[in-house]
Amino acid sequence: MKILHVTPYYEPDFHHGGVVRSISILCRELVKLGHEVTVFTSQDSRSQVKRPLGVPCDVGGVRVVYFKNRLGGFGFGWDMLRAAKNVREFDVVHVAAFWQLFGLPVFLRALQASVPNVMSPRGSLVMVRDSSLGTLKYRLFFNLVNRHLMNRADAIHFTAELERLDARSLGLAVPSFCIPNAVAVEEFRSLPERSEARRGLGIDERIPVVAFVGRLDRRKALDILVRAFARVSGRASEAVLVLAGPDFGEMAMLKTLSRSLNIEGRVIFLGLVDAQKRAEVLASADLVALTSLAENFGNAGAEAISAGVPVLISDQCGVADGVEEAGVGRVIPVDEDIMAVVLNEMLGDESSLKQMASRGPAFAESRYAAGEVAGKLVQAYQDLVSGNRAVSCRWSDG
Repeated sequence: MKILHVTPYYEPDFHHGGVVRSISILCRELVKLGHEVTVFTSQDSRSQVKRPLGVPCDVGGVRVVYFKNRLGGFGFGWDMLRAAKNVREFDVVHVAAFWQLFGLPVFLRALQASVPNVMSPRGSLVMVRDSSLGTLKYRLFFNLVNRHLMNRADAIHFTAELERLDARSLGLAVPSFCIPNAVAVEEFRSLPERSEARRGLGIDERIPVVAFVGRLDRRKALDILVRAFARVSGRASEAVLVLAGPDFGEMAMLKTLSRSLNIEGRVIFLGLVDAQKRAEVLASADLVALTSLAENFGNAGAEAISAGVPVLISDQCGVADGVEEAGVGRVIPVDEDIMAVVLNEMLGDESSLKQMASRGPAFAESRYAAGEVAGKLVQAYQDLVSGNRAVSCRWSDG
């Protein structure tokens, strides 16, 4: 198949979060399966690797066309309008992240040309569910524009059933399929030795470690995690909490909170971490916590499971699906009291943690491996063209 993916950001701009990484992994895997994949994206001004604009580049076998970034992906220019005219060349068009209007010309052209098309919210619906004042503009834009556009799509791709439930509650009634994010599980098969990793982080080998990997922003509920962590006792009372990720306005508050709870010396802030440092964090961790208020999927949780690290995940994260049933972690509501109790239980039971760790890689391989996910996505594309509905794609008529 000839497949066009449209996304505001693509590799090497991984600082824009897990969406960029998962789409990159997916597109590379589609190429390995024998498909022709083209990506239309914009080039971030902060990108460390500059590509020529408007000229197809080979990025890991994927044909990528970078366009000028306008208004942080919220705009598009004549170059994108011209490129959209060629949409008939493709068998299917897949547009990600609908807040940015970057992909709008391609989506509308695909509708006009009757080219099968898919839209992926990729976490965008979280902003509509959020009732805070800061998200008012997103709610207005969704109600005035985006709901109408999404209801015109041939299909919507959700990465978790939780996201599909959100969509239904927001009035989206389009055929949809549910396939999780792709994770490069092979990258997590061989981590550094724990003793070596902990030396690199300056952590005593005998101390329990709870890790968080991701952006430090309000939706991650890290203030609740820190408060719950401050209440652990017994063996866990010496534990260290490692927060690894870029600051999105929360670090100063979290440092102040840690001081007020007298655990400042037990909370480590690493900032943005590269792949090597991330591997050290996972190798050092007894468990990884992802206790977000809202998370359409949660790549960090899937990566931890792939690495054989038990997880503590909130029931508001899409990646929580199947975690307890598979025995690779615990799923809880975003509640400080419950979180503190479960942290104590998990850190106090080394035998149970080892069992969870041993089950993780096989579970991740069966659910998140790039080949597995890409194969299901191709099946969904073929279903869209043929009108069939493969059970493996978990289709719903709306």
